[in-house]
Amino acid sequence: MNLVTELTIERAAGCLAGVAIGDAMGMPCEFLTKEQIAQRYGRINGFVAPAADHIHSKLRPGQVTDDTEQTVEFAKAIIEHGELTPATAAYAVVKWAREHDAFNSSVLGPSSRRALERLMAGEDPSVTGSRGDTVGAAMRVAPVGLVNAGVPDRAARECYLSCLPTHGASIAIGGACAVACAVAVAAVIDVGDHGSSGLDQVIEAALWGAAYGEEQGIKWAGPSVAARIRLALRIAAEVPEPSAAEDELYSVVGVGMAPTELVPTALGIVKLYQGDCRLAVEAAASMGGDSDTLASMVGAITGAYRGIDAFPREWVDTVEQVNGLDLRGLAGQLVRAREGRTAYDRD
Repeated sequence: MNLVTELTIERAAGCLAGVAIGDAMGMPCEFLTKEQIAQRYGRINGFVAPAADHIHSKLRPGQVTDDTEQTVEFAKAIIEHGELTPATAAYAVVKWAREHDAFNSSVLGPSSRRALERLMAGEDPSVTGSRGDTVGAAMRVAPVGLVNAGVPDRAARECYLSCLPTHGASIAIGGACAVACAVAVAAVIDVGDHGSSGLDQVIEAALWGAAYGEEQGIKWAGPSVAARIRLALRIAAEVPEPSAAEDELYSVVGVGMAPTELVPTALGIVKLYQGDCRLAVEAAASMGGDSDTLASMVGAITGAYRGIDAFPREWVDTVEQVNGLDLRGLAGQLVRAREGRTAYDRD
């Protein structure tokens, strides 16, 4: 699988904006049920404050969580070191944990917590994530897809290495590789020329990445990420009414922290709304469960596919201002890093 086309700052920035927007929009709903969200907020279509009894009650509307923070650290590590290896990925995750006081925060997941304790004790980063089986690796790999845009097989290989410090189980790697490969194709596919077939290529890349990733790492007994992506895609294609399809994805595929739930549901939503950034992210944020991670992955793929201007300008402005982000600036650095790789390949 090999696409060689230009990666623009607009598409790269769209991907990063999608991560941040989805994260911040889904944050107040994390771990709520779909029914609780409907009762409290109706349909999520903007940034709202978490309730006083919510796990993120101290966060402001539009504020991001670890999904975006770790994504940014991965981007910076790629820019600084040239690529992600177990060592450079571990450096990025530990840096994030120290700068954001992760052990005393409301965002640290169980796999990352265990792995960080081992990393900080000086263990080998290629084995510290051996027990990591959650979706934490998939939430932060968008930059890997961007710097390998057009070359999803290389994105999958680098993604695999980036998983090892915290998420070394095969389902975690499969989920992460699905997202990285989807971004790698979404960021360079010509939407105007390919139409729906362009989105089909994005989804095919995700399926290929999931299958590749599940062959790596510590083998996990249970459902296949790739098989459950196919299930989610069938629901998106066969259930005629979007709200009914969302309900089916929620109840059948799931919105929990397992890569076999969240990554398939994310791709089902991308398919259901044909890559429409706004509709897809609103749907993901309103689903409940691990809603910030779900919406951030949906935002990464659709943002790479449509570009930053496909998001409402006020959404982009809000996440940049509230969180001190410069999305186009960071995207430009990733585009240059990608150009450096392609120039090296030509040489």
